[in-house]
Amino acid sequence: MKINTPAKTLCAALAVAGIAAFSSCGSKSASRVKTNEKGEILEISTQNQSETGEYDPAGAAAYVYFSHQTFALDPLVTYTKEGQFTAATAEKWEVSKDLLTYTFYIRKDAKWSDGSDVTSADYKNTMIRSLEPSNGAWYVDFLFPIKGAKAAFNGTASLNEVAIDASEPKVLKITLEKPCAYFLDMFANVPTFMPSNTKYAKDSDKVWDMDPNKNLSNGPWYMAERKAGEYILYKKNPYYYDAENVNLLSIKMRFMDDDQAKAAAYQTGELTILSAPSSLAERYQGKPDLHFVENPQTNYIMMNPNIAPFDNPKVRKAFALAVKRADIAAVVGISASPSTTLVGKFYKSKVDGTPWGELQGNLLKEDLEEAKKLLAEAGYPNGQGLPEITYTYPSMAYEGDVAQVLQQQWKELGVTVNLQALENEVYVAQRREKKDQLIRMQWYADYNDPTSWLMMYTTENSINDIGYSNAEYDKLISESDLETDPAKRQAELLKAEKIAVSDDTVICPLFTNNQSLLYPPELYNFYYDVISYPNYTGMKVKKAE
Repeated sequence: MKINTPAKTLCAALAVAGIAAFSSCGSKSASRVKTNEKGEILEISTQNQSETGEYDPAGAAAYVYFSHQTFALDPLVTYTKEGQFTAATAEKWEVSKDLLTYTFYIRKDAKWSDGSDVTSADYKNTMIRSLEPSNGAWYVDFLFPIKGAKAAFNGTASLNEVAIDASEPKVLKITLEKPCAYFLDMFANVPTFMPSNTKYAKDSDKVWDMDPNKNLSNGPWYMAERKAGEYILYKKNPYYYDAENVNLLSIKMRFMDDDQAKAAAYQTGELTILSAPSSLAERYQGKPDLHFVENPQTNYIMMNPNIAPFDNPKVRKAFALAVKRADIAAVVGISASPSTTLVGKFYKSKVDGTPWGELQGNLLKEDLEEAKKLLAEAGYPNGQGLPEITYTYPSMAYEGDVAQVLQQQWKELGVTVNLQALENEVYVAQRREKKDQLIRMQWYADYNDPTSWLMMYTTENSINDIGYSNAEYDKLISESDLETDPAKRQAELLKAEKIAVSDDTVICPLFTNNQSLLYPPELYNFYYDVISYPNYTGMKVKKAE
């Protein structure tokens, strides 16, 4: 079956829409980025998916939240361009010899965007509110290494017993149940470790996070204006402790899902920086606007082991072996490459920097004949007798093309799979109900460690959207937390991943999709860190020659 990708019709579509067609689908030569007499950039515009979820780090932190976090919230620690820890709101930190107590010393000049002091209580506020089940914090599990946190969440202990000490305004002390090898990493990016201002961020006001007057910032920019479903305007935070080194005065984040609309907006200058779908990136191949960021990211399918026929491991394995990943990557475009790992293929080992895909090797072969054999052994020769099967995916970007390719590949097994495309908000809500048979998923690292992917599929994890449970898998993940030898710990995590992907086959990896960025070539002096979070603070514009 031939799939027509959006790339093949993009320029024509723009012309039909009355937009000047690209010169070889390239960019304009004139600068679209305005500066003032000091060389400060007046404004850039970026794009995000449709507005879904909350801006409360103690809530349902969906896709758009993470851009908000990057612009408006400053963590206690962060990463350098090279991936090393460096100070952020915490000017220094200490870890006890037994690896159980973390003490952070908050900068005296750390301020909120209203000029009030950032305190240890603001960081504690997010953590404690996240442990209230009614808040639906997606990342609450990341708090469970803290002494008393899991018990408080489960209702067997009081929130007052959680070992987070904020008694000194500029000192935050946290004690763990047991050592956790990646605990510091989570402070750099995970929502539940971000601050929320104690004056406004209260459970009694469930919409404070949508209100620019209440959603205060301690980061480089603050939420100055929000038009629901259309955009958020961020402006430079004059109270940010490093404001003198912030060269970008405002950022407009627009909510857009339609690829043609994104392309048009970039071409006309409405968007300055665009995370481009591969179909659009292909139009800019060889042009100075196109840049690639190597993402620690994975696109995969979850197979629900609690719903027929995927409660049979032979059926799961058969479906996985029938997948031809190169064909899927080809339809996605130039930024995609086949992958058989759950952990991001290009994630770099903490031991020696080797990409994870090279460490793990090929976890799933492609073998149609073996797939047919397994399906027959499961009692479904040539797919006969199988119950109705539905593949669920979000209706955005290349997902429809991927779904059609998968449908065709599984048809070679003798299986007809129904396709269910859902608007992103509906897709996320349905996925959380754990009732889908086959469901598309993509995951970016929340922090710099393989457990950012692997922990999701431990038995009690709140993000385990297929209800997967394997005692050995859980044991390996738990023991890896305690392992102080990086090489031994890595070996445990590699083994755990093999269980979920190769042995139990509840995870069927498809491809890794590097980030294709479009931005005017005159922009420079910004970077994406080790887990692809952007740092725009020092962004500058090259002077015309």
